Amino acid sequence: MIDQSQNRLYLKQGDRVLLTAMCSSGSGMVLVEEKTKRRWVFDTPRGRFTVSSKLRNPVWRKPDWAFVEDGLPIPQDPAERFEYGSLGEYALYLGQGYMIHGTLYERLLGRSVTHGCIRLGRDDLRTLYRLAPVGTPVFIY
Repeated sequence: MIDQSQNRLYLKQGDRVLLTAMCSSGSGMVLVEEKTKRRWVFDTPRGRFTVSSKLRNPVWRKPDWAFVEDGLPIPQDPAERFEYGSLGEYALYLGQGYMIHGTLYERLLGRSVTHGCIRLGRDDLRTLYRLAPVGTPVFIY
C-alpha cells in the first residue's frame, strides 16, 4: 500500500506489516512544451495495480518530457534516450509507465517530488524487491 498523503509505503502480509518505508510520489507539477503545447501532469495514479515484473539494474528510457524539462532537444536517435543508474538497483513495474524504483536523492524521500513513479531508499527498495513477488497487489491512495 502506498499512502501519497503521508508518502509512506507499507508492505503487508495479511494483517502483518513487513515493511514501513518513507517514499516519494508525484509532484502534481505541470509541464508545457511551448512549441507544440504538449502538456504533462506529474501525478502518481491512484487505484489498484499489480507488480507485473521486476528488474535488477533498470535502465530509464527517457520520455520526451525529460528533454523538454531540461530545455534540451528531443533526440531522434533512440539510443540517446537511455540513462543508466538513475533508477537505483531495482525496479518493480506497475504498468502504464509507472514503477517503484530507487533514487539518487534520498534526502527528498517523504516529499511529493517525482514525475509519477514511487521512489524508495536503497535499503527499503532491496527489502521490497526481495519480499514482493511478481503478482503482488499494489494499492495507491
